[in-house]
Amino acid sequence: MGKDPGYRSNSLVRGLRILECFDHRHPEMTLSEIAEAIGVTSSAAYRFVITLEKEGYLARHENSYRLAPRVMDLGYSFVKSLDVYDIARPLADQLRNETGFTVHVSVLDGTEIIYVYRALSDRSMVSNVPVGSRLPAFSTTMGRVLLSDLSEAELDRRFAGYEFNPMTPSAPSSLPVLKALLAEDRRRGYVAQRSHLATGTYSIAAPLVSRHGTYVAAINLSGHELQLNPDDDLIDKVRQTARQISEML
Repeated sequence: MGKDPGYRSNSLVRGLRILECFDHRHPEMTLSEIAEAIGVTSSAAYRFVITLEKEGYLARHENSYRLAPRVMDLGYSFVKSLDVYDIARPLADQLRNETGFTVHVSVLDGTEIIYVYRALSDRSMVSNVPVGSRLPAFSTTMGRVLLSDLSEAELDRRFAGYEFNPMTPSAPSSLPVLKALLAEDRRRGYVAQRSHLATGTYSIAAPLVSRHGTYVAAINLSGHELQLNPDDDLIDKVRQTARQISEML
């Protein structure tokens, strides 16, 4: 069978776009809202929605719909398919146990990072980002680490038309500002700073490097700034854990 890169199923695409419509701002949507979001009539949207509901990907609540638990199966299948998940997990747990702070592992997807593992601390003040969460890479320590491995041309491509919405004055507000920070991150080999997204949180991140020398993921240690003291010993511990994981990738 010949390969035609232009051939695709529009019905499948629209079904996937329906699932992508739901986020923290839109946890529930009516049929008309879904139709408007994907640019089809309500009757067309109804066919897609009913199919997704019967297959277990959407759940109906009165006159609106929300994502059903089966959607999580796709996310966890993706996470568990990554070599980095199995390799990083025991050492991430060990770093959490030795320091008492939460440890996360993430991968880069476009201009966002996806959290693929979390070793949660039992401290009263804890950094807690669930597995599967997506955050803007430019505003996170792990995102900055992963972006620092990209060429300038690739950064231009990914951030073409991107709208920077920094939540703190210290977050980069444009691509030129971000590039300047990434140059420093690349030279330093890690990122340690207060969070640009969660008030009071401090994070230390380092890259997980494949045998080919590319950054395939990042690991961070995060906690409340009143408890986490980012001294040289703690930074070295995070970087050493990252190196140990990298040796197995």
